[in-house]
Amino acid sequence: MYKSVFSYRIKQLWQYKFALISSLPLYLIRGFLTISILMAFNKLTSSSGQVRGLVNYVWIQTCFAPFVSAWVIDSDLNNVIKTGDIAYEYMKPVDLYWSWFMRLISQRLFTGMVSSIPILLLVSFFPKPYALTVQISDGKIILFVVAIGLALILNTVLSLLVYISIFHTFSITGSLLIFGSIMEFLGGLVIPFSLFPENMKNVLNLLPFKYGIAYPIQLFNGKTISAENLTGIIFQLFWIAVVILLGREWLKRDIKHIVVQGG
Repeated sequence: MYKSVFSYRIKQLWQYKFALISSLPLYLIRGFLTISILMAFNKLTSSSGQVRGLVNYVWIQTCFAPFVSAWVIDSDLNNVIKTGDIAYEYMKPVDLYWSWFMRLISQRLFTGMVSSIPILLLVSFFPKPYALTVQISDGKIILFVVAIGLALILNTVLSLLVYISIFHTFSITGSLLIFGSIMEFLGGLVIPFSLFPENMKNVLNLLPFKYGIAYPIQLFNGKTISAENLTGIIFQLFWIAVVILLGREWLKRDIKHIVVQGG
């Protein structure tokens, strides 16, 4: 049943594939502007190696933005909750939490696959210092695929908390503005994680946001694989389990108090 939800959502999104492709120039322009700003701020103090690392960081987060960004919205699910159509969803013989999870992760996965591959190919041929230049090995690729896959799951279950909050706020706008801003800033999507103060990094290393955004990007951008990289996978699994338990319990409690009006 959950596989059907996933495939049906993919087929829905496939109808808008040209709209997704047409948004690629926006990603590229945003990447260029971000790199230009960072290079301007770091021109007097950064070495060429640090600048190259920042450029790679920006392009990797741009390529995989649908996987790591908080601003991926399923407007249909938002309307289902607001209009009371959740009563029909609740009558289906599926777990509501996992049904919504499959809807959201399919949207992120499809959008990411459509946008990331073309952008990766394009930015590799840009002139220096705007080109993406990373050292790729088989071990790094395997570890990155695992990390970005877990980051996709982690960001999906975190975004589910925003949709569950609609039962209380009756609008996704406020919850998304607050949670999305916190998630992207603390995760290193607004400012590269390496530019945060060391004391702040020590705190953020304990929170889930880094492992949904900065961790897989740093892994792909790094030169070697260390024990710290493998520890990040453990943190990802831990936070996925914690957020799923929290989200399921929250949704379970809210469902008991739903009152659908109208006819």
